[in-house]
Amino acid sequence: MTNNDYYEFETTSHNLKGLVVISHGMAEHIGRYSWLIEKLNADGYSVIAKDHRGHGKNILKGMTPGFFSNKNGWTKVSDDLRNTINFAIAKHPNIDCFLLGHSMGSWIALSLLDRKLNINGLVITGSSKLSGFLIYTQLMLVKFEVFFKGPTKTSKLIDNLTLRKFNNAYKPTKTPNDWISSDPNSVNDYTNDPLCGFMVTNSLWNDLCKGLIQIFQKNFYSTSNKNIPILIISGKNDAASSNGVLAKKLHAFLSNIFDNVAIKLINEARHEVFTEVNKDSTYKLFLSFIQK
Repeated sequence: MTNNDYYEFETTSHNLKGLVVISHGMAEHIGRYSWLIEKLNADGYSVIAKDHRGHGKNILKGMTPGFFSNKNGWTKVSDDLRNTINFAIAKHPNIDCFLLGHSMGSWIALSLLDRKLNINGLVITGSSKLSGFLIYTQLMLVKFEVFFKGPTKTSKLIDNLTLRKFNNAYKPTKTPNDWISSDPNSVNDYTNDPLCGFMVTNSLWNDLCKGLIQIFQKNFYSTSNKNIPILIISGKNDAASSNGVLAKKLHAFLSNIFDNVAIKLINEARHEVFTEVNKDSTYKLFLSFIQK
């Protein structure tokens, strides 16, 4: 069920146990989380979410695919997520609220932790801690592409260095998107969805690089609530996180800032742990975390 601004998936249970706000990843949309949302609703949790700018139903409304804004794109997409959380809490006051951020959406979620955030826990999936050298190198390439092609154009070079590189780890591949899941049905659904898998704009890559530089500085979190529980879930076979190596680095980074950070590496799982063949066991981990 939706309104003009937010997706609202309300549980039919008479006992509302909690709220989950979802921050989805790059080149996908909230519809990709239908299985997870159905499970949460059945277990007494309502889900509220919003497609990021340049994604999902915003594309259907005429927005450029994979484009945040002409100016301050990262700040605007972060503010959108903060407003979604505030909307969820205002609709269901005095109910525990949890934030789930996947991949790019996990980094957007982390960008909210520099200020007071009224959530009871954060779950991060498909995420990584990238090195400063890698981020600055990519930023230089992005600025090159912006200068010669323009901010609203796409870059085959950046795409080859990122998403296509991830997919090449699973050769021989059947689709351009084998990297997201080992479940062929999930991969085919993604591949056949016109609102998934598109190349994002040079502007978004620029916004993302600047956002990553920000969130991977320890002093960014100087006024954060250090007691917020954080759970990182990553596939052991996720090429985007170097098979869990970069997820472990994220865990180490956040553990030096926050007091309650845990990590779970999922056997045989690739990038999307909630569309994997073993998603039921991963869901139980997630449910256990939000039920504490």
